[in-house]
Formats: sequence, structure tokens, C-alpha cells
Amino acid sequence: MTDATIDVFGPEKDALATLAQTARDQLAALRSGSSEAFEDAAGRTLDVVSDLDHRRRARERRVSAPDAPQLGPEARESLEAAALEARQACDALEIALTHAVALGRDLIGSWYQISSPPTAQVYTAQGAVGPARRT
Repeated sequence: MTDATIDVFGPEKDALATLAQTARDQLAALRSGSSEAFEDAAGRTLDVVSDLDHRRRARERRVSAPDAPQLGPEARESLEAAALEARQACDALEIALTHAVALGRDLIGSWYQISSPPTAQVYTAQGAVGPARRT
């Protein structure tokens, strides 16, 4: 790998590694139930995503310059490997967040049912109509 390749892909690979780590930090905070740690990691993730976009645009400008060095396939493969690692960490976080949201909705629905009075009537074994009771 040449120095020019490191200069072109290095900052973007670093940002991708940081993105993967902040996604893992969010997942760890979600597992531990620490809202402060989750909020901190989410804020860092937003910053890293913005930085990654900036670095991607800068790389694209450098690579498209007329005097840009030729980049070998191994350089692009290392960037793709870093992107894959970040994608896997983000996918794991997405699955956990989707599950957490669904669980939260279920809990809210359960609390709502517990707090609301029964609205139905039932027939008793004797054929009389009575109010529905929670069991």
C-alpha cells in the first residue's frame, strides 16, 4: 500500500471504524439500560456520520483530480472491509432498536389495558348477563 493510498482512504477508514464503535457503544448502553450512555453514544454517532460524509466527499474530490495516483484493488478492498464492519455493527443496533420499540409498544398496550375499565359484558353459566372481570 502506498502513502498516497493511505492519505486517500485512511481518514475514511478511521471514520468507519469509529462509526462501528459508536454503534457498539449504543448497543451496550441499550443492553445496560443506561439512557445517558445511549444518548452520548447516539450523539457521537451523528457526529461521526457527518464526518464520514465529509471525508467521503473529500476522497471523491482527491480521486477524481487529474493528478490523482492510481489506486490498487487492495486499497479499495480495505475500505470496503471497514464499511462492512461498520454496516454489521449498525445492523445489530438496528435489530436491537426495532425489538426495543416493539417491546415498548407492547408494554404501553398492556399498561393501557390494565388501567382501562372492562367494556364488555359476559354471559354467566346461569345465562345471566354480567360485567366482564379481569382474571
